[in-house]
Amino acid sequence: MAPIPSCKLPPELWLIIFRLATRPDDGQLTSTYEPFEGCFDMVSEIVLRTRRSLVQVCRTWRALAISFLYEDVRVRPDADALKKFLESDQFTLEGKYSTPGRWVRRLELPYTLTDHSSSTDVIHILQSCPSIHTLIRPYLPDVPRESNELRYGLPTGIVALSSLTRLDWWHYYTVARSGGINSLVDVLHSAPYLEYLTLGGEFHTAQELGALRLPALTTLRLRRVSAPLLLRICGWELPSLAHIIVDFPPESYAIEQVWSTFGRQLSTVEFGRNVVFLMNDQITSFLRASPTSVKTFNYFIFFTMFPQLPMGIEASVERVGIHAFPCRMLSDSWTHLDRHFWWLAGPSLPALRHVVLYGDWSEIVKDLRFRRLRSCLKSKGCKVEFASESS
Repeated sequence: MAPIPSCKLPPELWLIIFRLATRPDDGQLTSTYEPFEGCFDMVSEIVLRTRRSLVQVCRTWRALAISFLYEDVRVRPDADALKKFLESDQFTLEGKYSTPGRWVRRLELPYTLTDHSSSTDVIHILQSCPSIHTLIRPYLPDVPRESNELRYGLPTGIVALSSLTRLDWWHYYTVARSGGINSLVDVLHSAPYLEYLTLGGEFHTAQELGALRLPALTTLRLRRVSAPLLLRICGWELPSLAHIIVDFPPESYAIEQVWSTFGRQLSTVEFGRNVVFLMNDQITSFLRASPTSVKTFNYFIFFTMFPQLPMGIEASVERVGIHAFPCRMLSDSWTHLDRHFWWLAGPSLPALRHVVLYGDWSEIVKDLRFRRLRSCLKSKGCKVEFASESS
């Protein structure tokens, strides 16, 4: 057998191959709205392992792939070592030296590392990452509470975050008192080009938030937040806001105020994957409050109760995305599915033209019962398509 000639590709092609092999899942941690995207998640372990493997093959591959390796950084207790490394000189593809901090795009920063004893290292880390576009302050069960408030009794620093376009923030009111990188207000003031904001956590009074203007914000994601916080958000200036994701149903009067305040400018609303949406009808109250503006509505069909009463209005929704993630609490999934599809095909959504299926529908579409559900939408002039086929 003749020997296989060595394959010599130009660096530009290798970079494309490496990018395709190591990029995060579609839509993961971007600053633009993507349907049914997770939050507070870094890239998968598989992606991280692939990146580590690429830089260990040879010197050439290391020079090509090293910038991908440090795009996602999770700060851990050895913050001092990470700070020194991010500020060190590393050999790059261009034959020059560069600091790894310039390659960082997403940074996960636990609150346990931003008390007064370690916040200085964290500030240096942020300063060494001038191109960071996503900052994550994650939920952690071991964040100090009242008994350890002395750890956060001194002021914490902050840096300019002019490159930041996405912030996923889980709030702890005992930590926020130290200000700086622990304060949502201070971070928002330091990030003038923020486009995507996720909020959750312990907002007990929301008094600290005050009036804010976020001119570039297009997507607001609400995890488990209090009614006072929602009412405070309604006083913010968000001229570019177009998408709201509700992961957990807030108190009705508060979320209704959100729809009333921002409803006219919204184009997309999404309900998250939470069994609380099964407990009462959230769809009707949302559509009653925003009947003429929202064009796209996305929700997890097996986690959301179908409308119980006639809405009394004709909503202008043109596109509905439904995710098929299963819910174990449902005893009769087909009856539940049937009621949702009959609502979609009914008179409440006269403008509906597209129903987009997300997730795994393979077993459902094989069932003869699905043909009947699909036909009732087709008779309305509505196209049923899979997300992979949708433009």
